[in-house]
Amino acid sequence: METLLGISCLMILAIVVLWDSQPEGKQTQRATICHGDLKVTFRDNSESPRVLSGIGSLFNMKDAPFFDAYDTNSEGASGGMNLEHIICGHADPHNAFSPRHGEYAMYVPPNEKSVLWHRKAEDDPWGIESLTKITVTPPHYLDIEFACEVTNPRRFGQKGYAILFWCNYMNDVEKIPIYFGGKNRSDSEESWVDADALQVTRDWDNGGTYRHIAASDLPYDDNHNFKLNIWSYEYPRYTRPFYYGLLRHGMVYMLMFDRAWTPEDEIRFSIFKFKLKQFPRPAWDYQYVIRLPQPAKVYGYRARVVWKKFISPEDCMAEYDHWVSEMGFNSRHWRPCP
Repeated sequence: METLLGISCLMILAIVVLWDSQPEGKQTQRATICHGDLKVTFRDNSESPRVLSGIGSLFNMKDAPFFDAYDTNSEGASGGMNLEHIICGHADPHNAFSPRHGEYAMYVPPNEKSVLWHRKAEDDPWGIESLTKITVTPPHYLDIEFACEVTNPRRFGQKGYAILFWCNYMNDVEKIPIYFGGKNRSDSEESWVDADALQVTRDWDNGGTYRHIAASDLPYDDNHNFKLNIWSYEYPRYTRPFYYGLLRHGMVYMLMFDRAWTPEDEIRFSIFKFKLKQFPRPAWDYQYVIRLPQPAKVYGYRARVVWKKFISPEDCMAEYDHWVSEMGFNSRHWRPCP
């Protein structure tokens, strides 16, 4: 336990270090970074929502040089990973798409293969200030650091949580579901789960959300105006904080996180299928949930994207084990400390 607590402190320290840093380098609207096998474009908010901010495109120049990981054909609903929604537990006009509007400056730090976005609290209707840094890491990784401060927790009402929702509009997939290690029932053994967001509730709208084995569902008001991203499946639930999905040309897209669930924050996985009638292009999304946010407190997480040829589920697990071992712990025995 002492080792786990020490690692937890190191992860928190990394987030605080990011938060304490000032955006350096050239401010720009677009940037392209080629490093290792990857070629990645990034964008700021200046053309949003017509052209989305975040990761604009992601190519593996070794394994699939002409195949973008992300959908690029739908104006206003294409592009890669971007912060799409900030959501509370009650009806509010800003529950949908608020991060896509307003200033969201992007910088290219000197002598780094990174970009950094800075959102000021005064530019966000929820009063959340945030920093996001993405580093292109050889041979085929994107390393993500996110830090934020909730300057006005009362803005999130009596339900006492903030959902920060990132979308991933994928290109043509081989299989619709995401796959994660989890349990199909409370009494079942841990196994690979293929999660394809079946309709189980009246609030279902072409998709749904999966939570950690220790997490509870989030309450929300009956008259909520954006329910689709709040409710979550009772089961299956995930046991390890990563998922992968299979795309055309034999490619795999993985997302892994440095945390799963604590009483303070958690990661949730989402899949939405709005485009499936026209294209085999689901959205493989994720959420960072802050419970009972406190003023003047830094929250955040670290994550890694893997974009390469698919080998096997065991190889995906090995990628996750390798990443968490770099951070100093064994994933097979790791559980977030409350």
